[in-house]
Amino acid sequence: MTEASDRAAGRKSAAEVFVLDTSAIYNATDYPADSILYSTPLVVRELRRVYRTERAELFVQSRLRITEPGRASSEWIRKKAVESGDITRLSPTDLEVLSLAKELRAVLVTEDYSMQNIAGAAGIEFRSLYLPPIKDYVEWELKCMSCGTVSATKDAKECMICGGKLITRRRKSRPIKS
Repeated sequence: MTEASDRAAGRKSAAEVFVLDTSAIYNATDYPADSILYSTPLVVRELRRVYRTERAELFVQSRLRITEPGRASSEWIRKKAVESGDITRLSPTDLEVLSLAKELRAVLVTEDYSMQNIAGAAGIEFRSLYLPPIKDYVEWELKCMSCGTVSATKDAKECMICGGKLITRRRKSRPIKS
């Protein structure tokens, strides 16, 4: 049966599953009561270290399922982040959240545009609470400010030719398929 036929017959459709990053928990809005909310151990650690609020702690204890992603999804997401050039912008917490969203086939809730970029590349549905979500998937490259060389690797720290500082610039973009 489809979701539409379930509704027509008066049956409830399946609950929506969300994976929340730190900002999605801290700025927690009214997630539907029947939704299933997940996050990761690194998010909880970050939330407790940075925000230290009773409201956030109560939300974690009452609504959130804390789960670590498996190795396969973590490696796959890391590969996507390297391919896009976003790897230098993502923290271990970001990578863990993306991996869990991929593994659970859940909707990612984040304001972070780099996370949305990887989600778009990985076919993960994402939503933003306050900011407009990205519409284009972007691939980045690292270019040396001194000699102009484009780095062969997307996670380099300095130019392999002259040792100069690398800057990130847009290499190409394409619309995210919805």
